Amino acid sequence: MIKSKKQNANLRTVLYSVLIIIISTACYFGHIPVISDYLHDVEYKTYDLLFITRYYLHLDPKPPKNILIVGIDAASIKKVGVPWPWPRQFHGSLVDALSGAGAKLIVFDIIFDTISPLSLQTQDIAGDETIAESSFDAGAEDDGIFAASIKNAMNVFLSCEAEPLSKTEYQAVLPTDTYLNALNNDISFLGNASVTYDSDNFIRRTKLIFPEFYKDPAITSSTAFRVAQKYLNTRANIQEDYSIKLGMLHIPQNILINYYGTAETVKTIPYWKALELIYQNKGKLFKDKIIYIGRTKLKASIDPFRSVRSPDSFPYPYSVLTPNFSGVEIQATIVGNLIENTFIRQAPDVVLASIYLIVVMLTTLFILRFRNRLILCFVVCSILSLLYVICVFILFAFFKISITTTYPVYGMIVPIYFVNLIDQYFIVDSARRRQAKIFRQLVPAQVADEIEKMGQDQLALGGIKRQITVLFTDIKSFTTLCERNSPDTIINILNYYFTDMVKVIHQYNGLVDKFIGDAIMAFWGSPKVLELQDQANSSARCALGMMQQLKLLNTTWKDLGINETISIRVGINTDEAITGNVGSLERMQFSAIGDGVNLASRLEGLNKAYGTSIILAGATAKLLDSDILKRELDSVVVVGKDTPVDIYELIDPEDFSKELCDSYSKALQHYRNKNFKDAAQAWEECIKIKPSDKPSKIMLERVLELIATPPADDWKPVWVADSK
Repeated sequence: MIKSKKQNANLRTVLYSVLIIIISTACYFGHIPVISDYLHDVEYKTYDLLFITRYYLHLDPKPPKNILIVGIDAASIKKVGVPWPWPRQFHGSLVDALSGAGAKLIVFDIIFDTISPLSLQTQDIAGDETIAESSFDAGAEDDGIFAASIKNAMNVFLSCEAEPLSKTEYQAVLPTDTYLNALNNDISFLGNASVTYDSDNFIRRTKLIFPEFYKDPAITSSTAFRVAQKYLNTRANIQEDYSIKLGMLHIPQNILINYYGTAETVKTIPYWKALELIYQNKGKLFKDKIIYIGRTKLKASIDPFRSVRSPDSFPYPYSVLTPNFSGVEIQATIVGNLIENTFIRQAPDVVLASIYLIVVMLTTLFILRFRNRLILCFVVCSILSLLYVICVFILFAFFKISITTTYPVYGMIVPIYFVNLIDQYFIVDSARRRQAKIFRQLVPAQVADEIEKMGQDQLALGGIKRQITVLFTDIKSFTTLCERNSPDTIINILNYYFTDMVKVIHQYNGLVDKFIGDAIMAFWGSPKVLELQDQANSSARCALGMMQQLKLLNTTWKDLGINETISIRVGINTDEAITGNVGSLERMQFSAIGDGVNLASRLEGLNKAYGTSIILAGATAKLLDSDILKRELDSVVVVGKDTPVDIYELIDPEDFSKELCDSYSKALQHYRNKNFKDAAQAWEECIKIKPSDKPSKIMLERVLELIATPPADDWKPVWVADSK
């Protein structure tokens, strides 16, 4: 039967896993509206965390040394003293200077699709007043200067793009004919500078080939691809799937950009500084390098002619660190990735599906092995999740391979664990919980906790010696109480009494051993081992707590119409005892036996003789913290013992009188020194302080008898109890 239940549970686990991998794979690869988009967005963000982690671990790849950016920034505009966009002859001067400095390739990440701004109408910021107007000839002359520089250099790349007109139509945005002629209409020096946005508008990937624009060959290849091909001087072969063979290098149509770091990690020099360096004959910096020219940290608002389509600032994986990443640096990064073969390859869907299957299989195996131990199962699944994420990071940082970052964790491992957790809780463990609930009602909680930890050999009959603290309590005049009330009333009183007293004992971590009629036996220190001082303090506070709870109970009984007020007596002793399983193989009970246990019972009975409520053995009293109030009563030999025991009264703080305790202690000292008259005077003083103090009255009677009938020379200040 047990084997069948286990087989059924294992079968359910396998079925859950199969169902989860089908649903998870369909959600991720199936393009389900909302769900798939949301999952991909989550993956994009966790993918970004790989970059950030790599950055903080100082594992980012080194930026390419053969690429340099000349940035058109606010400082350059201020230095030049001419508003943006600049006359094209500025760029002509830069091209001439860079060519002269030996730059290998010069790439403009600017689209020159309009005539020079010198021919445009200049407006103010509001755009509603004409300030000045220049002639068309001036713009054409300006374009001519720049075009001549391009033609002379023969290593200049210009950018273009496809501007969407609708979902199916587009318009090619190309440089003007002046510049196309300067390039001899060679489209190998033209490239599509469009960026690829993910669904959250971040730039993480790029297209190298745009087959959708086959009608316009100039915009079918990206600028980065054109530049890399020219730099490597290698023939490119476009495959049927639009992947590229560039020499020995095979490049997918879409690649993940391997950013080198935060903004301006690729070496960037301001436009004005580049010209200054060259004019100062310090142009070696540009020799044999790919020079990218474009806007950096330049806002569209500074362009009064609105010739700038966007601020040219894009969100990217490091945006939480440096938000402004320029388009020109994106282009430079892509070229660096292609030239150095450092771009990140995305694993094919078939590989991802295989990884998902392996993750599900491992998770299922672990859960089949540990499903009955839920905490261990959780730890194992957590470790598996962590190992997966670590493997993802290693593949990303060291092998430049991207696989799904965290989806197998929250899309497979976590669901499989929680579905089996729910199954275990509601199906497998429901009967076990019912049995455990009944078991804990029959067995003290501490014993139940220990039994659950024990092996079969530890559940055998037997015990061990331990230092424990035992508490005995019973109801005063219980026999008389039974004579005055019906059995139903007595049972009702006892049920209320035992319920509340057990709660107090459990509150102070005591173990209720047994009920003996109206008596309760409890102890501390076994099966859970406690320090002796902790045992003593807990038992003493428990006794005081029981007295307080009894006051509330007496009030409750009056409200219920039970006209009884009961009192209890308590005895506490700390001593060695044997604790363990006592009984038979058919039925056993965890209990404590020994002289120390018996003494606690005798101390409870001594309360009758001294008119007290709580009596402690000296062994317990000496362990108590100073804030627990007590007074030494006497030295007693209880029934069945030959050795005297010092006894103490545990005092409720509400009834404490320091003057009374000091006077009683003085009287007890005189009594033990056989100064009976002084002892009598001191106890009489105690009675004056508190006329109702029964221990003082009892001790005064005893010492007066000793005065009347002097004891023998071998007399000892020990009272021998003659009853239990």
